[in-house]
Amino acid sequence: MITNKKVWFFLILCLLCIAVFKGRDAFSALEAGTFLFSADKKEQLLDLAYDRNPKKGYTVYLKEDSGYVPYLVVSSNYGGNVLLLRRELLETMMPFNKNERHMWARSQYGAYYEDSSIDQYLNGEFISRFSQATQEAMVSSDITITDKASIGVTGNSTIEISRKVFLLSLKELNGADSRASVAEGKTLKFFDDDYKRRVAYLPNQEANPYWTRTPETWETSIVFTIGPKATGAGGADIHSGVRPAFCLEGSTVYKQRSDIISGQKVFVIE
Repeated sequence: MITNKKVWFFLILCLLCIAVFKGRDAFSALEAGTFLFSADKKEQLLDLAYDRNPKKGYTVYLKEDSGYVPYLVVSSNYGGNVLLLRRELLETMMPFNKNERHMWARSQYGAYYEDSSIDQYLNGEFISRFSQATQEAMVSSDITITDKASIGVTGNSTIEISRKVFLLSLKELNGADSRASVAEGKTLKFFDDDYKRRVAYLPNQEANPYWTRTPETWETSIVFTIGPKATGAGGADIHSGVRPAFCLEGSTVYKQRSDIISGQKVFVIE
């Protein structure tokens, strides 16, 4: 004889079995959904930045005329965007400001960054190395420079200008403090952690000094440089290395490819 207790026990057992099987189906569906989400997830440049995830290598390749070139993803927040710095110096050294006579009158302000020869080059000939899509993706950044009125009189005033491509400042590169320089921006964590990261190389792997955008304010034609071992300075008309920087939005998508460098997988912005 089947009692009411046995009937209730049987019904409860059936309900539990149904719940377990439905749960497994739901879990399987959840797993499938998670897999599909992961497969479709876009890798964003913001997460590759040194100050966000240094273990990922903070390096991404962009295509210039001569092929794909490595850029360091230095900061996730440079005026709200991601700062990229060319890992190698440009193949050609050049003056900060051209002067065929190699003589400067104080009134010429050869060390002034805005509209200098190198400023014009970076936002003209250099930027044209990239595709039109990449040029349009570059964000105009407000950068701090030494006011012309401070040059030659050791002043301390600054102004802001907007540029797509620019040089980093002595302060941003964690150069030695000097009474003859103005703090243009803040030291970037990337350079604050390790001096060696300031050292840059020509394509032949020879370490070489390169320009900052910071004038030495005792004079009107001397500009600070970053050398392999120490900060230096030179006349604006001498030839030194050039290390371009620019910003992209943090949401910029990158991919991993194995056809850029033989035997290696690298991150690429296409």
